Amino acid sequence: MISDRLESLYLALPPSFRRLIPEHWRTGLRNRLLPEWRPGTPGSPRRIEDRLWGGFSTRALAELDAVIAAGRADPARARAAAEASWARARWDVARGDPAAALRAIQEARILNPAGAGAKRQYLQEAKLLRLLGRGAEAHALLPARGFDASAWIMRAASHSPTAAPGAADPAAALAALNHVFHRFRLGGIALLDPSRPLGIDNIGPAQAPAPVRGPLVSVIMPAFRAEATIGTALASLAAQSWRDIEVLIVDDASPDGTAGVAAEFAARDPRFRLIAQPVNGGAYAARNRALTEAAGEFVTVHDADDWSHPEKIRTQVAHLLRNPSEPQDFTAWTRALPDLTITGTLRGSRALVTSNLSSQMIRRAALIAAGGWDDTRAAGDSELIARVEVLVGRSAQAWRARVLKPACPFSIGRVSPDQLTRSEVTHVISLQHGVRREYHESAALWHAALARGEGRGDLALLGAARFPAPPALRASRAEPPPLDFLVIADFNMRGGASKSAIAMLEAGSRAGRAAGLLHYRRADLNLTHPLDPELRARAVRAGWRIVAPGERLAARTVILSYPPLLGDAMDRFPVIAHERLAVAVNQMAERDTLGRDRAYDPARVRANLATLLGSEGIWIPISGRVRALMEADPRYPRPDPETWTPLIDVDDWCAREPAWRGASRARPVIGRHGRDHALKWPTDPEEILAAYCAGRPVATRFLGGAAEARRRLRRWPANWSVAPYGGDVRAFLGDLDFFLHYPDPRYIEEFGRAPMEAMAAGVPVILPPEFEPTFGPAALYARAAEVWPLIERLWADRAAWTARAEAGRAFVRGTCDSRLFAGRLDTLAALAPGRISGRISAPDALPGASPDTAPTDTPAEG
Repeated sequence: MISDRLESLYLALPPSFRRLIPEHWRTGLRNRLLPEWRPGTPGSPRRIEDRLWGGFSTRALAELDAVIAAGRADPARARAAAEASWARARWDVARGDPAAALRAIQEARILNPAGAGAKRQYLQEAKLLRLLGRGAEAHALLPARGFDASAWIMRAASHSPTAAPGAADPAAALAALNHVFHRFRLGGIALLDPSRPLGIDNIGPAQAPAPVRGPLVSVIMPAFRAEATIGTALASLAAQSWRDIEVLIVDDASPDGTAGVAAEFAARDPRFRLIAQPVNGGAYAARNRALTEAAGEFVTVHDADDWSHPEKIRTQVAHLLRNPSEPQDFTAWTRALPDLTITGTLRGSRALVTSNLSSQMIRRAALIAAGGWDDTRAAGDSELIARVEVLVGRSAQAWRARVLKPACPFSIGRVSPDQLTRSEVTHVISLQHGVRREYHESAALWHAALARGEGRGDLALLGAARFPAPPALRASRAEPPPLDFLVIADFNMRGGASKSAIAMLEAGSRAGRAAGLLHYRRADLNLTHPLDPELRARAVRAGWRIVAPGERLAARTVILSYPPLLGDAMDRFPVIAHERLAVAVNQMAERDTLGRDRAYDPARVRANLATLLGSEGIWIPISGRVRALMEADPRYPRPDPETWTPLIDVDDWCAREPAWRGASRARPVIGRHGRDHALKWPTDPEEILAAYCAGRPVATRFLGGAAEARRRLRRWPANWSVAPYGGDVRAFLGDLDFFLHYPDPRYIEEFGRAPMEAMAAGVPVILPPEFEPTFGPAALYARAAEVWPLIERLWADRAAWTARAEAGRAFVRGTCDSRLFAGRLDTLAALAPGRISGRISAPDALPGASPDTAPTDTPAEG
């Protein structure tokens, strides 16, 4: 296979040449060349792994197991199976199960022997062996020749105190670490106390580094419950070769002896100073507090439980002095348990040395101009770093090029054993699915505005909240008041379902109701795409709360606006205290009358609703046709007596008077808009041609593409034109004289938002007879062959044309006016207790539910 040959060619390169190829280049090349790693390949391990981390682990794990099983049985699929095993291993590591991760990685080696010598294979396998106390086996996997910093750090870990019975060798461990430091022309380290075991708390410089003087550097160290670790962090700063430092220790109202240890240290070294916060506010608020007192030309931060090499600060200052146009730089680190057992990052990478966001060193003037750190409980490092880059006119990710000696571990980040298994709301796993992802996507929208020069005046106040963020991340953790309603939808879908969900939010806001949305991504679509920026900007302007997975909140009414979403239960589903749950049935289980195109299983959706929200809810049809289908299908609960037709802003859409152009146009303009789907066109080519008046004296326009129609036709009519999906629907409809919508006769169209929008725009609508139960006298109904005679007659009769336009608008005003939404909510609220399917308090134990409180201290981002 090409993938195996590429791997073999890479491994055949001399190590000195391999080191010249940046890791991210190799990864990017792999992702482009290897089919099993192309993100868009359906069923690829990469796509499934996106689902695994993106909130649908139950489904993804089953899919990965299927890929692995197929690879065991078929050698042609072994490479993909090996990648699936790697995906499982990364997940097991994040969930705190190194034994399961090791089994998965070892199976990957068996499935793909060509990759056995690859760095990621031996490095991650050795790491897991070491975590399981099998240091000798870990050591045996490491290459005997060549230099790779991560491999030498792993070699050191294989000799640390708990490596294995009889394997502890402090001298060998120190020799391996010093081999790394010496390769980067840094001084070595030694045991501070030879009588104590090797560990983060017992290492220091082998000899005092030569002192270096220069501009003052302010080092800010927030500390909370750090009594047991802060001494190590302070000692590593006191030993820095760069002597001109001030260390501002901010005790964040610790309940233990943190302040006492810091005060004692400050009494011995005048460069250290203790600042006491009166109440706990989180690490970033503490940093901003210290920034107001910082005097250094440069500012950096240091966590209260980490250790740094004596030449870390000197290396960063020297770089900034040589590059006066650079606002900031960074170094790398490795992460380890207190005994120097290397843990690496959350998702096992090809390296154990990675960029350290907490190493940011920045010019104080640039930091103040940027507005300091966002007042948040987590994720603030990367937000500030990106903000600084944007303010100087660069990409938010440009900082990655300013990581100095990226393979050198200038710091060791302490990982406590409980960090390997904890799952609080702010856990690093929430970067892919949860509050951290929501925070960063919200920040990105604000950064885009900053890049355009907007909102820079808001930077004057240090730490001010400048964009919406999940309440669990804000320093106060103040829970907002209950929402009046919360809409659950995939707001990235393009079509009537998402438009209807947005219409509910807008209608509720105009009625003065507090609105929120939960972006419930469809499990079978690309989960890596951020929430549509335009929708996010609308939410900010309207004050809609965007709810993230893992949160707790209260909402009087919860509305599931698209049933197929609940075919897969989301991980870390928010815990929602609510009074009622409504399901707007805008999609039937099957999309066609033959039952060959299934959208979801109603029984599964009902079960997932009961698990995630405590009940199956009140199921409300969106049209008469849906009501009839539900009543005839035993898989559905009894439909509610109400009908929730999709909504539209009547005042806005109906502002323009209908315009008959029969006297000014030589021929009418007809058309339709909508997604280009196979079921959106008649199966018979002759029906397509007849319905859309091929060869007639009309101009036929399609907005939304027509590839499916082209595939069915031998010739493309000269009077037809096509525009891609996503154009200006209002402008398109405003230029039509007739709107037509002729899908596959077997297609189950639950309502038809596109015809409704045409009615609102004042355009007469012609539909197949199947739509009459939905729109009644609002539209005209004709078979495909009858369309042209009907258009010809109406085009010649202004009064008849105008009457049809007004009939459509009357339907929209009477059944689709957005002002109806408040009444629908009130009707739900007035139901007798027996009809309320929700519950006033949220379930206590749900899959992926978050604990009541997030941690007070801020874990380093990984």
